[in-house]
Parts: sequence; C-alpha cells; structure tokens
Amino acid sequence: MASGEDALLLTIRPGSEKYDHDDDRWLAQQVELFSDLRREVGGVRRETAALAGHKGAAETVILALASAGSITAAVQCLRDWLTRDRTRVVEISYTVDGREERITLRGTYIDDAATRQLTDIALSRWRNEP
Repeated sequence: MASGEDALLLTIRPGSEKYDHDDDRWLAQQVELFSDLRREVGGVRRETAALAGHKGAAETVILALASAGSITAAVQCLRDWLTRDRTRVVEISYTVDGREERITLRGTYIDDAATRQLTDIALSRWRNEP
C-alpha cells in the first residue's frame, strides 16, 4: 500500500445548516468528528483559517489516508457523524493529477457514489505506484 509520503490527503471542512460556525454546540460537534477520525483513522491534522466577515476561524481537518483500511475507516466515520444530524455537511477536497477535486456529503442524503469515488481514487493511486 501507500507510504506516508504517498498518502491521499483529504481536506475536510464540516458545515451545519443549523448552527452558526462559532456556536459552542457546533464547535463541540466538530471536535467529536475530529476525535472520531483521529481514533479510527489516524493521520489527522487540524488547521484554522480566518473567515472574512466573521468573528473567529473555520476549522479544517487534513486527513492522510495511506491504506485501504484508512479510507474505509474515514468513510465510515464521516457517514456515522453525518447521519446523527441531518443538517450536517462535509466538504472534502483532494488533489488528483494536479487538479483539486471536491465532494460534498450531506446528512440529508449520503451519496454512495461520492464515498465510492473517494475509495476508488485512493485505491487507483496506490495501484499505480512504481
């Protein structure tokens, strides 16, 4: 499988249609997601960025997936977290062949095709290693 250097890096930005980005209840939900990913997947790094026109910063998770098991665990964590509150949204971005790609998963409808796309990209990346 992939080495740490060849890991698929996912940028994960959680969102909510219910809470403001700086609501303490929302912040606690994000911490829960990040903790679950760290426990189940590993390779988690948190970053914050200022939001224009808002007080505070948006939290982003950088997730390094280096094996088929890590992608499966990440997808399951995201699915579980999204299904607990249908107003949750996760935007996932990653780079393939120098192009940034984005997938959005919503608690109201978790698209099997989108989660399968992540798995396929990771597996094809590792299959094509020298």
